[in-house]
Amino acid sequence: MSKIILASSSPRRKELLKREGIDFMVDASCIDEVLDESLPLKSRLMKLSYDKGEPIHKKYPKDIVISADTIVFHNDEIIGKASDKEDARRILLSLSNDKQIVFTSVTIFKEDMIISFIDETAVYFKDIEGMIDDYLLHDEWKGKAGAYAIQGMASKFVDHIEGDIDTVIGLPVKRVVELI
Repeated sequence: MSKIILASSSPRRKELLKREGIDFMVDASCIDEVLDESLPLKSRLMKLSYDKGEPIHKKYPKDIVISADTIVFHNDEIIGKASDKEDARRILLSLSNDKQIVFTSVTIFKEDMIISFIDETAVYFKDIEGMIDDYLLHDEWKGKAGAYAIQGMASKFVDHIEGDIDTVIGLPVKRVVELI
């Protein structure tokens, strides 16, 4: 029987798979997470999730390997992880009272088969200007695309979403389960 390997050290992706009762192990590759600027946005994301999973697939060629990458896209710009608290404040202010699109690209390797897809969810923030300083007192923003965790304290920022919240958290797990 094939094992399932999550090619990611993301605690959120681990939580999502555990929530679904999936038995898996983690073995993340150490690649530079650089988006290929010569490609269109969705192709860049798919290439990055592929690049994260390929070395793990080579290590476990008979098993199922799942790799993913998540970005926030706002005002025609990729919003990455904040470099420090001031950068997080700047990012959150830019998202206040506005819509953003969260893309999660997933690649599943299963022996000779490779399945890649991108899921997207629109997130609409309330006017959060008065909430940002309190939020930044906690370290929840660290290591998160868009400087927030929708499943955490930042849930109060959200007016509504269109799509799958798991995509925003980091892995559209229901679709992954269907495919594996």
